[in-house]
Amino acid sequence: CLPPLSLGSSRAGEDPVPLGDLGTKAQGAGKHRGRMSLNDDGYVVRIRGLPWNCSRDEVASFFSDCDIVGGVSGVCLTYTKDGRSTGEAFIELKTADDYKNALAKDRKYMGHRYVEVFKSKHSEMEWVLRRSGPPPDSCNGCMLKLRGLPFGCSKEEIVQFFSDT
Repeated sequence: CLPPLSLGSSRAGEDPVPLGDLGTKAQGAGKHRGRMSLNDDGYVVRIRGLPWNCSRDEVASFFSDCDIVGGVSGVCLTYTKDGRSTGEAFIELKTADDYKNALAKDRKYMGHRYVEVFKSKHSEMEWVLRRSGPPPDSCNGCMLKLRGLPFGCSKEEIVQFFSDT
């Protein structure tokens, strides 16, 4: 996933605008007040309803007729605090045509699930990704939980315990 971008000027210690309030704080004056052109915040879409075991490659393949900024690595999957997939992702597209093609995929099927595609913004993507849990580690989700360890047990002792087997 692309590194998070700065949200620009904000007051110290203040969280960014919550998801429900996005779009109500648009800058500008005159006849365009309250609206921003698509290109002011990029061509970002939010995807919901992805299969839980879906990979970046599969999302990129689903949007194969769209040019994703950063290619496969530009697919930003989101995770719970436990590191489990939320079934949501964000992608930024290069052109307005790619953006329209991506939005046309709304309610299309990916495997046995239909996928919803929504208009989004960089600010929403950054806000969600900043609060997203860590992606699963490179061992494909395998984890060993230990219980009943002595209170004073160190990491080195655990490593030594498993190296003796």
